[in-house]
Amino acid sequence: MKKVIIALMLVSLLLVSVACAKAPSPVPAPAPAPRPAPMPAPAPALVPPPVIIAPPAPMPAPMPPREGVAYKDGALPSIEEERMIVRTGDILLVVADVVDARDEIAQLAVRLGGYVVSSWISGEEEEMRGGISIRVPDDKFEPALAELRNLAVRVTSESTGSQDVTEEYIDLQSRLKNAEATEAQYLALLEKAEEVEDILRIYDSLSRVRNEIEQIKGRMQYLERTSSMSLISVRLEPAKLDAKFTADKTRVKEGQELQFTGQIAGGFVPYSYEWDFGDGSTSTSKAPTHAYKTAGSYTVSLRVTDDRGSTDTETRSEYIIVLPGWSTVEVFKSAVRGIVIFGQWLGTVAIWLLIFSPVWGAIIGVIYWRLRRKKRKAVS
Repeated sequence: MKKVIIALMLVSLLLVSVACAKAPSPVPAPAPAPRPAPMPAPAPALVPPPVIIAPPAPMPAPMPPREGVAYKDGALPSIEEERMIVRTGDILLVVADVVDARDEIAQLAVRLGGYVVSSWISGEEEEMRGGISIRVPDDKFEPALAELRNLAVRVTSESTGSQDVTEEYIDLQSRLKNAEATEAQYLALLEKAEEVEDILRIYDSLSRVRNEIEQIKGRMQYLERTSSMSLISVRLEPAKLDAKFTADKTRVKEGQELQFTGQIAGGFVPYSYEWDFGDGSTSTSKAPTHAYKTAGSYTVSLRVTDDRGSTDTETRSEYIIVLPGWSTVEVFKSAVRGIVIFGQWLGTVAIWLLIFSPVWGAIIGVIYWRLRRKKRKAVS
């Protein structure tokens, strides 16, 4: 049975192959031109993320070289060297001679490459005071202060300060650049303008821009000068001891307090004080208070001694006038004196009347007689 089935299958296959060989084969159509296949997308896990490079931030324009600043090997200065610092100093000196010290400080400024800004002198002899302001190169600031200390008998006070104006200077640079660019635009418009009205309008705007440019340049030059030349202000006082004093009132009543104040210049601190109020009272305070108990005029004196034994004394004759104050005793005495004076006056009047009584009697008799005579005539 198996053999029969196999034989049938072989016959079927033979018939199918013969039929296919006898049928005409169709002509194949021409294939279209092949298109380039797109590249396969890379696997995200294998491709690194894209790197975005940001453009560099614009660097601030370097500051122009400043006068008096030395750059090493022609290189631009570092950030620290570019800082614009305005330095100032204030010093109070006690000197042997105010005028000589002022002249020496002026010579010092010129010798260090600076100049004198201002100077003044006031008073005479012991009361003479002075001052001088100088500018010196910034790198000579500390040496100048050291030499000023050497000129003094004593340095009473000293202070220094500084101000960083770098930010302001950079801002002025930016404003100047913008103003100059605006000026260039106005000049270009001016060349193209034909109408008189347009020309006048452009000239007006151009003048405002140029005025702004001049102001900015002036401020920049000022900052450059002040940062390169430091300012030192010097006040001068004489070394000779000078004692003065004042009182808050010079006319007071008995028992009323008044304030005395010593005014000392020169010498060497600390000072010692010796007050004499003229009524037997004394004090060693710089600013004592005192009350006078008796009316009158008083001479006050002050003697001052400094730390090195130098002394100076001021005396004011009849400086304080003390007026009588109110008291019951004084009022009673005054009332008694008034009664006595009134009694004396009454006695004087009585004596005058008694002495001149004949005269007054004759006068009164004549007046009385004349009146009676007139009366009789009128009746008759």
